[in-house]
Amino acid sequence: MSLPHALLGLISYRPSTGYDLKTTFKTSIHFFWNATLPQIYRTLKQMEADGWVTSTVEHQDGKPSKKIYSVTDRGRSEFKRWLAEPPEMAEMRNPMLIKIFFGNQMHPEQFAEQLHGWRQFHVGMAARLEKEITPVVDRYAKLLRVPRDAHYWKLTLDFGKRHAQMVIDWCDRILKARKPAG
Repeated sequence: MSLPHALLGLISYRPSTGYDLKTTFKTSIHFFWNATLPQIYRTLKQMEADGWVTSTVEHQDGKPSKKIYSVTDRGRSEFKRWLAEPPEMAEMRNPMLIKIFFGNQMHPEQFAEQLHGWRQFHVGMAARLEKEITPVVDRYAKLLRVPRDAHYWKLTLDFGKRHAQMVIDWCDRILKARKPAG
């Protein structure tokens, strides 16, 4: 996935500052695509040079001015073009799976500790998706008046929840199988 395309998608809902976009990342697509604030600003600058977005400066009393980005017709066309092309298949890179692959070279307690840690991370992730992100989806759907879009947001949320539960179940199975019979 391309960061410019993620930004085009987010800005298409409403004009935003770079900081607004980082905040939106944290409560929406962060779970499957993340970007730092410097990456966002760098990318917005390039998108503006490419004619995909325009910006206006809003002066604020007692605060620094802020730059608000809006999608152009050219940007909308680019976003639609990108949506229509076949998706890039992500290369899987997971440091925990490398540790598991070489797990026989760890002390058994250390291996189990690693699995417990991974499990707990996903327990926390599942809880956060349910308690924090589910209400955000509903709130943004109402705020932006895009209830049909919320259906698709919930599909990615469901994937995240199922993925977290799969890792939890898998860790439980491995930890249980490691215990001696009896």
